[in-house]
Amino acid sequence: MLKKLQVLAVLLCMLSYSAAGTVSIGTASARGDMRVDSYMVKGNATLFDGSVVETGQASADLRLAKGTEITMAVSSRGTLYSDRLVLQQGQSELAANSSFQLQANGLRVTPSEPHSRGVVSMKSSNTVEVAALTGSFGVTNDHGVLLASVRPGRTVSFAMQAAAGPLSFYGVGMVSYENGNYYLTIATDEKFLLTGQDFSKYVGKKMQVTGTVQAGTTTAGGAAQVVTVSSLAINGAVGGISTTALIIGGVVVAGGVGLAVGVYEATKATPAASL
Repeated sequence: MLKKLQVLAVLLCMLSYSAAGTVSIGTASARGDMRVDSYMVKGNATLFDGSVVETGQASADLRLAKGTEITMAVSSRGTLYSDRLVLQQGQSELAANSSFQLQANGLRVTPSEPHSRGVVSMKSSNTVEVAALTGSFGVTNDHGVLLASVRPGRTVSFAMQAAAGPLSFYGVGMVSYENGNYYLTIATDEKFLLTGQDFSKYVGKKMQVTGTVQAGTTTAGGAAQVVTVSSLAINGAVGGISTTALIIGGVVVAGGVGLAVGVYEATKATPAASL
């Protein structure tokens, strides 16, 4: 009887979407129980624009158009749209060939090339971790400023600090001179083109640089973002040696401790359990 009531609830949910003219955007399948729009579902479910998917002690696979596949780990929650998943809790693995985004804590994670596969995890202390398993991912803030390019085999963490201007920039790295331009390269291999001052005497030195990053602006081929420098100092000359490599818009960007494992491999053997 209980199973019949669960099926009826799901059917009523689907009919209400249909009546509102909502078109299905994909399907979900779970290795145990999951909730879709607060309804308990066993096995498979149809997904609509704005569907909320929650997992308990088993993971769930979401399949959308254009080959986009998402695996939500155990104890995860997210709101799904045709062009993005807003992750509110837990961890998800994204495999996509298109511009589909996975959003978490205001950050936007987007595949940079075909056949990209990565893991986005929401950690404690308001931190998001992004790992690229294959391909690469660009991570931007909600103003479109690129915070990092996560390359294959790399993990980058993003810690949210107190409110700051979305274009504010602080970086510690080596200054170089290439093809008539000056660059700052930080520990995560991100490179920034420096403007606004004469940097010739700082070439080959590790510097602390503050300024503003120009949103949506990169050098030819997207090799580096452009930073207008307001101040710089030799690292360690002011306030001791800095251990923070990069802060953009109040987000601390740092290399992670290692490559995150795929969500599927970590959860596929999890036994079915009720929420």
